[in-house]
Amino acid sequence: MLNQITLACYTQGHKNQSINSEGWSIPELYCSFLKDFDTGKVVKVNVNIREEWGELLDYYENYVDVITIRNHFDFSSYSVLNKQGKKKMQLEAVHKGMMQVAEKEVWSTDPPLDAYNQCLKRNLEYQFYVGKPKSSPDRKHKIGFWCNWDLDVFELYWVLFDKQNRELKRERFVSKSPYEGEFVYYVKWKWISETAVVLQDKYKYGKNESWKLDLSDKLA
Repeated sequence: MLNQITLACYTQGHKNQSINSEGWSIPELYCSFLKDFDTGKVVKVNVNIREEWGELLDYYENYVDVITIRNHFDFSSYSVLNKQGKKKMQLEAVHKGMMQVAEKEVWSTDPPLDAYNQCLKRNLEYQFYVGKPKSSPDRKHKIGFWCNWDLDVFELYWVLFDKQNRELKRERFVSKSPYEGEFVYYVKWKWISETAVVLQDKYKYGKNESWKLDLSDKLA
């Protein structure tokens, strides 16, 4: 099962490496629609993008469970686009790479095509609830978390519900650079009282952070 797609300029010191700070949300969004895609042992695909043409692009490596492919990318055109335009250009680059890999590895091309269309249907916005809301000890409220992973920012919100799952309030409490967002897939949380919640970063490559949320004034 594929669990990660990267889009990046890997040439060290290259001026176009600046795209690497923006190239997170779209590959993650695309990959989120491939959870049932049969890729054998392959769990990661790296789409390496460069401005050069020619033999430098003739690169394809299958290293057991990671595949790396190299494609041309027009960085000059990309640099003058607005946010939505950049997202669309990233999507095209990710999709092109994934279709090439699927054809070379003799995978079905239907899942990548569906992922592409789903990204467009979502208007290229990677927003999702994290897990399922958990009830407070007194069963009067529930707490959940909602993520907005964008081109230039990663944001995490807590969302307070009543016991009928009606949203009462939401508030942003984490804001990070996009490249720091992967921890969200591994967070754990629990109520530690009827008015307080602790969220913990359990990602093995994360910063081992934790956040205590005091909701006493929100429950009054």
